[in-house]
Amino acid sequence: MKIKEFWNIRKHSQRDAAVITVVISLIYIFILWIDLAETLTNWFAQYEEVQLDEVPFLLLLIAFGMAWFSRRRMVELNNEIHLRVSAEEKIMQLLVQNKALTRHVLKIQEAERLHLARDLHDDIGQYLLAIRLDASALNLSKKDQNLHASTTLYAKRILANAQHIQEMTRTLMRRLRPAPTSSQDCTAAISILIKEWHEQQPHIQLDINVEACSSLFTEQINITIYRFIQEALTNISKHADALNVSISLKSISNERGRLLCIEIIDDGVGFKAEETSYGMGIIGMRERIDAVNGTFIAKNNTSKGVTISAQIPI
Repeated sequence: MKIKEFWNIRKHSQRDAAVITVVISLIYIFILWIDLAETLTNWFAQYEEVQLDEVPFLLLLIAFGMAWFSRRRMVELNNEIHLRVSAEEKIMQLLVQNKALTRHVLKIQEAERLHLARDLHDDIGQYLLAIRLDASALNLSKKDQNLHASTTLYAKRILANAQHIQEMTRTLMRRLRPAPTSSQDCTAAISILIKEWHEQQPHIQLDINVEACSSLFTEQINITIYRFIQEALTNISKHADALNVSISLKSISNERGRLLCIEIIDDGVGFKAEETSYGMGIIGMRERIDAVNGTFIAKNNTSKGVTISAQIPI
């Protein structure tokens, strides 16, 4: 039961006590008017042998007992209300701490992405380039008469494999690169992100409506927007099997204040009806939006496909 309901119960109890007081006062005035005590005394005197004249004292004791019980119950109810209020305050504090921890984890994650991207570029990328250069030199060394034909084949394989690994490394570096930290960089980075994604998915028709971020958002919001769209596009390319994708980023104003609205719609296969939970990608998107006090919605469309949307207060 919610705390407000307990307070409503307490208010109702106070109202009932006032009503009872008024009713008792009216009854007492009526008793004085009809002189009830004298009437009952004369009537009970007729049945002295069964001790009916003691009944008023018994009723008085019962009334005192019920009043004591009601007071004890009221004290217990007040104590329970205070305990629940205290527990709710602690829960709210834990929720705030949890959101702060989530923001801290996401910040560490961004730093780790930057570190991994640098390692991939400085170490693995350089070694792969050296492999490609050696393989190319080996493949071009046809003046050497002792060079066996199979060596040329192996050199071509090394060249192809190194090129494949280098392309995969370049793709990972694009995914791991730090998100933009300013509104201007955010808009440009989102456009580049969508363009690069579309180059890899040329069969998908895109409908893009990304407004320029005129206001200066916080660094956390900029990172959240970028990673949100990045994860949504990744999910579409992996699971949706869609042919049309709509991406919308705009700001609106309502009674809640100014909101940044993100909406991504596809016409793919959608979520399966038997699925009771979402994958890690959707969970990560929800956690990012929750960390900036936003609202997140993921649902199947009426016809087909999925709509992923978020609203972030700015």
